[in-house]
Amino acid sequence: MDLNEAKEFLVKAKKKDKIYSSYIIFGGNRKERKECVVFLLKLLHCKETLPCNKCTSCRQIEKGVHPDTKWIVPSKSILSIDDVRWVKDDIYITPYYGGRKIYIFEIDYMRAEAANSFLKVLEEPPSYGTLIIQSSNINFFLPTIVSRCQKIRLNYKLPEYTEDMIKIYQQFTDISGYLRNKNFFGFFKAIDAFVADRDREEVEEDTGKILLFYRDIYLKKAGISDDFLVNKEVDESFLYADKDIFSIMEKILELKGRIRYNINLRLALDYLFLQINR
Repeated sequence: MDLNEAKEFLVKAKKKDKIYSSYIIFGGNRKERKECVVFLLKLLHCKETLPCNKCTSCRQIEKGVHPDTKWIVPSKSILSIDDVRWVKDDIYITPYYGGRKIYIFEIDYMRAEAANSFLKVLEEPPSYGTLIIQSSNINFFLPTIVSRCQKIRLNYKLPEYTEDMIKIYQQFTDISGYLRNKNFFGFFKAIDAFVADRDREEVEEDTGKILLFYRDIYLKKAGISDDFLVNKEVDESFLYADKDIFSIMEKILELKGRIRYNINLRLALDYLFLQINR
């Protein structure tokens, strides 16, 4: 749905008194997601059917200072166990205004320990508690978490498994293979070729595809249904590799974020592959 349709959906839910204790707003762009979240916050806090934009709550939300609205924006967009512990402690403190107490998580990933703890908060929130996940996609969240949230999808669908993805995966596997075989000449030559054919934006996009590759391995190892996978035919050899898949995903995500700045792409990719194949 587009942004206006999402707002209409939320208004109808309020009129029918069908407000959920947890939401996940994903897809679209960052501006659209933020606008949707702010609209929902006003809708939940404002006493009018539609946000009046005049009351104390609406004005505080607009300024980002509402005392019963907490924003959790962790570095690298990865939710940690410490973030969840803080929420678990804070959520049971009575709301300042006596209405709802709302937590917004601007995240794209959750550490395994954080995901398990977060699931418990989703299952047993206080009557006044509301959790909102704001994310670019839901690919990297456990389906058990996604299924417990009211989903608001802003023009988003699971990426298709394309020939281009297969090509990127093969290049990635070849580069890793050179390292495992200690063929450093082949490794550096392959890195040069990978960077030479792409500009900065293309490298960031292709890094995202590699992230999806490991995301599928992570979910497959967790026993998740193939319905949630981009690549339904995950290489079985990766499933039994003695590696911390989430740690690898974290390193790829870190590189993906750094690519936007003027770092040396060749050195950044060297470092990434050396870290992954230690």
